[in-house]
Amino acid sequence: MLRLVYYEIRKNYLRSYVLAAILLFLVLNACMIYRGYVSGDGLMGYFMPHTRDTKVEWDFYHRMHRQLDGPLTADKARYVSDEYERLSALTADGTYNEQGQTDTYTGHIWNDYVMITKYFYEPMKYAASYEKEIEQVVVKAKDNVSFYQNYNNSYEQAKNKYIQDHYSGRKIPVFYDGKPWELLFNYRFSDLLILLLMLLGLVPIYAHEKETKMDDLMMSSRRGKGNMGLAKVLSAFIYIACLLLMFSGVNLATFAALYRLSGAGMPVYAIEAYQYTPVSLSVGGFYILLILLKMIGLAVAGLGLCLLSALFQRVIYPYLLGVLLFISGLYASGYLASVEAGYMVWALVSPFSLLKGHELLIDLLGVNIGYTFVLRLTVCVILQLIISIVLYGVIRLFSTSSRFSRSTGFAVKEGA
Repeated sequence: MLRLVYYEIRKNYLRSYVLAAILLFLVLNACMIYRGYVSGDGLMGYFMPHTRDTKVEWDFYHRMHRQLDGPLTADKARYVSDEYERLSALTADGTYNEQGQTDTYTGHIWNDYVMITKYFYEPMKYAASYEKEIEQVVVKAKDNVSFYQNYNNSYEQAKNKYIQDHYSGRKIPVFYDGKPWELLFNYRFSDLLILLLMLLGLVPIYAHEKETKMDDLMMSSRRGKGNMGLAKVLSAFIYIACLLLMFSGVNLATFAALYRLSGAGMPVYAIEAYQYTPVSLSVGGFYILLILLKMIGLAVAGLGLCLLSALFQRVIYPYLLGVLLFISGLYASGYLASVEAGYMVWALVSPFSLLKGHELLIDLLGVNIGYTFVLRLTVCVILQLIISIVLYGVIRLFSTSSRFSRSTGFAVKEGA
């Protein structure tokens, strides 16, 4: 079996044009991250452009983080608070000197105020106050459990019980800038490149053999055709996993080099956008979880491409239908947070929803199943596993039945 898998990998994915496309896309991916870094098109204007005009501000930013990063102590909080109060008082009446000044951090008192407020005071205030604020949420959830129990509302009762169990005891004991991590979690361009490479590598794995009549040779052996079918699917999984690991590694390395990622061990809710996330992983662990979710989603999408390849003789048809599959699946995933049952089910059935794991986990999103609260992510993963089993069974049916398509007049005879 291992030899068959290696043969499939070498035959389908180690082709020169596939390897060249992978290398080109990896470079393009790194360039896109660098472009965003230089232009400063980050999260809602948080990241300044990296130009000569902002060099002083960025030097101050990095110097302050070297001083403040690490355990969140009273001395650090006091220092930032005192600087904020001082600069706030100096700029409050608008009579500050508008010319360059030598007794400032960045050369201008207003820039000092903006930098301290935006990058240090507000993030540190959030970190310091998070434990108290989330505890109020837990207390409210505890009261809601009793309230909904009196009205026999088991769904809301279970939801608030989940909050009580999973949000208790949270605190942020460290201070790091979580915005670069948030930007990494939201980065999606590499997913598009992976999908294009999947089209390039997976579509021909069955269709090319029909064009060259190699499928007749495989069909001649009952054992051979079963093993070959499994080997093809395993090789497709390995190809997808390698693509995902390569691009995820490039993403992490490029963001780390440019944005100086730090604090991989801080809790993911240290990022303000994830303050109500249902998971309590570190940001590093959260990134690994996102990769695993993408692997499940891409694997199901890959099985869909394999099925299209098994159905048709000519490669052009799986390519066109594969593009249509990707577009419709990506469109359906846009309804992840919908409260309408129909749209929500459509999104959960789409494997591309798992490419947006950060959206499924940025807040507490659930599904009412039998008046029980179930995480929307859990439902999506279970549905994708069921769909993958069904797809594999259909692929085996179409790819190993020696004359199934000819006896039924199905799609492989579309050229006749």
